[in-house]
Amino acid sequence: MRRRLTAVKFSMLVLLVVLAGCGGEPVPPRTGVDPILVIREYRGLAPAAARYALPAFTLLADGTAVLAADDQGVVVTGTRRFLTPDDVDRLYARAAGLLSSGRDDAPDASTLVIRIRTASGWHETSVRGDGDRGRVVEAATRAGTDAGRYHSERVAVVVVADSDGGSDVRPWPLSTPATAMPGYPSRPCLVTDAAAVLAAVRTATVDTRWTTDDGHRVALRVRPLLSYEKSCTDLSAA
Repeated sequence: MRRRLTAVKFSMLVLLVVLAGCGGEPVPPRTGVDPILVIREYRGLAPAAARYALPAFTLLADGTAVLAADDQGVVVTGTRRFLTPDDVDRLYARAAGLLSSGRDDAPDASTLVIRIRTASGWHETSVRGDGDRGRVVEAATRAGTDAGRYHSERVAVVVVADSDGGSDVRPWPLSTPATAMPGYPSRPCLVTDAAAVLAAVRTATVDTRWTTDDGHRVALRVRPLLSYEKSCTDLSAA
C-alpha cells in the first residue's frame, strides 16, 4: 500500500513539473485552433443524448471559447466568448491546479470532467460540480467577453432514440436515408452541411419523431461541430 501511495505521489509530481515548466505558472499552448481546456458536465445518469452534447466549456489555443447553451428544440446550441492572453493564463492555471489534488468520488452527483492539453499531451481529472473545486467552471463562463451565438457550417445529425410514440411524426428530414447513415442501426450519426438540416428541423421539438426508410420512428439531435471536429468520432474525443 505504501509503495502504491508513493507511486501516485510521484506521478502527480511529474505531472506538476510538466505543467509548471521551470517553476512558473502553467503555460498553455498558443498556436492553432486545437482545444487546450475542455470541461464536460455530467448530472447523475445522463441520457444517451448527453454523449453528443457540446462540452460545458471548450477553450481553443487562440483564446476563443465555446460554451454549451440551452437546446433550441432538437438543435444543440452554444455561445462564444473571446479571452485575452491574460484571461487564458489565469483560467488555465486554475484548472491545472485541480490536477494535483486527484479526483472526486461522486458518480451519482453533478460531476465535471476537466481535460487540459500540454506539450506532453492530455491530462484529466474529475471534480464535484457543486463543490469548491468545481467553481472553475463558473470562472470559465465569466472569463473574457461575450461574442454571441456559436455557428458552424457543419453539423452532426444523431439518432438518439427509437420509439413508436409521439404525436408529432414527420417525414425523414435528410437527403441521406437513415439506413445509409454511418453506424446504423446501433449508433447512427451523420456529418453534413448545416443550412439545409437546420431549415428542416427548425420547428421540431424533443417529442418530434421522424420516419425512417425502414419504417421506424426515431428522435434526432442536431449538434454543431467545433472547429477541430471533422467526424462523429470526434464529438467525444476531447
